[in-house]
Amino acid sequence: MRLRLSFFLFLFLTCQSQIVSHYSLSHGKEIQFEDKNHYPFSLIQKDFFVINSQKKMDEIFKLIHQKNTGNRFSPVPSITEDETYIIVRPQLKNSNDILIEAITFDKNILCIKAKEFSNPDFDEQSRIPPDILLKLKENLLIKKVTMQY
Repeated sequence: MRLRLSFFLFLFLTCQSQIVSHYSLSHGKEIQFEDKNHYPFSLIQKDFFVINSQKKMDEIFKLIHQKNTGNRFSPVPSITEDETYIIVRPQLKNSNDILIEAITFDKNILCIKAKEFSNPDFDEQSRIPPDILLKLKENLLIKKVTMQY
């Protein structure tokens, strides 16, 4: 009986150590963020675009104001040293938008955990991915962005 108990205890501890190490490797440091806006039109050509200067921010918002219908324009955010703005374009599968649940950063890779949902503000049949403006509450050097659904 004691041998079985020792064996199962060994298996349990071995499994737990693998889970913990896998978790710590894949998630990195959690980043605080604000989901600023989802735009139902294309702002960027690639999957992500880091806005690291006020000039780039002004150019993006000039494009937003041109494509946005209506008389109200959103204010242009100011770039500060302790934050990063990024525009991401997720790949949609079964919905017209995503909800960002968490963001982590490790080795210049930004990992975005998201959940798909149907946004009533967008055309329900639309499969055009929205461009999402995010404000990250740290100054980061981002080389790659991955999305996890």
